[in-house]
Amino acid sequence: MKTPLRRARAWLAGVAPLPGWLLVAAAYGTALIGSTEHLRRWGPDARYYLAWAYRYGGLSEREAGRRTYEFLDTFEWFRDFCGPGCRPDDTYAWLFHGWTGGLVAPRVLYPLLSAPFVRAVGPQGMLVVPILAYAVCLVLVMVLAARLAGPRWSVLAGLATVLPAEMSRWSNYAYTEALTMALCVACVVVLPLGRHARRWDPALFGVLLLAFAFTRQFHPVVVAGVGAAWLGAAVTARRLRNPWLPFLAVGVAVLVVANVVQGLIAPAYSIVDSFVRHSGAGSVAGIPGALPRVAWRLIRAEAWDALDDPSICLVGLLVVAGALRRYRSPVTWLVTGALGGTFALHVLNTEPSHLRYYAVVFPLLAVYATTVVADLFGGAPPPAPEPPVPGERASPPVDVKSPPDRRPLLVASAD
Repeated sequence: MKTPLRRARAWLAGVAPLPGWLLVAAAYGTALIGSTEHLRRWGPDARYYLAWAYRYGGLSEREAGRRTYEFLDTFEWFRDFCGPGCRPDDTYAWLFHGWTGGLVAPRVLYPLLSAPFVRAVGPQGMLVVPILAYAVCLVLVMVLAARLAGPRWSVLAGLATVLPAEMSRWSNYAYTEALTMALCVACVVVLPLGRHARRWDPALFGVLLLAFAFTRQFHPVVVAGVGAAWLGAAVTARRLRNPWLPFLAVGVAVLVVANVVQGLIAPAYSIVDSFVRHSGAGSVAGIPGALPRVAWRLIRAEAWDALDDPSICLVGLLVVAGALRRYRSPVTWLVTGALGGTFALHVLNTEPSHLRYYAVVFPLLAVYATTVVADLFGGAPPPAPEPPVPGERASPPVDVKSPPDRRPLLVASAD
């Protein structure tokens, strides 16, 4: 047992010093307590996830729906929200089939993981997976920040992730956000950022992305980020074959497979039909005219929500500054692509999210903002050497008498 413990302690020390881990853990515990005491932990969409958790636990659709509404009806806000149109009959079939079932049914992972806890302790078991997933998300954030900016900056990334109230609330909320945040960062951790990709990393990336796809249909944002990183590397290095290409190929394959399987699970939902219905476009031909109007309305709504939290504003300003200052960085390309993909999905959804859509990629933004701060203060480690391109001669070794290259990792090569 001593050897595994030594390895674990050495790994933890390589990511952050012990006081840093304790500080982030204390911040997370405070956020949990604060969200429990002052914030609502259930939202209208929780009825779908809870009903599916009951269903995966072995109950019939009618019984799963009955128990779900029996629990949520104990909240005054839900009774006000859910009028007669919210429960058209006592079969509760609309929770599992039709348009809403087509949207929620593919989100298998969260209710499936929650089913044992719901079976053991009742509806409150839906909060176990988000709490654990957010803790994993924070650990992955610190791992990624330590790799990109150094161990002494990883604590800042963890605090930047957990301190914004609008983000930390998802750590104790019966929605899919916490789990998708963890899976999003996990996908990014295995990418060739600050290290050379190993042979099995693309396969691991595919597995994590597939889990992301069956938690919430936001996985295209990761593929968009990888695609932007590949394109940036292709333009900068002037070669299409670069370390990002295998990950992009796997990401596109997962998109196709997930789309086919989810279409078989629940064929009733169409994001195009949803946009036409809620945007005022009227028809498919009216979509181009409706896009600018919807986009501007969402930008204003999300900006007002962001202005209520100075920490979110600070992270946003650092992200913009980093993108302008280090526009040739693969981290910049990845973040820009993921954020652009998130905004595109948000526009297609047409409704203000109160920053909920952006919570999925916010941990990645927090890491990027940390690398910008480390770069400004000269604290980032030197970049990893570029791998040789097949068919080309490797670069000559660096003269040990020359001063070390102290360029920050944020401006590492496209590879």
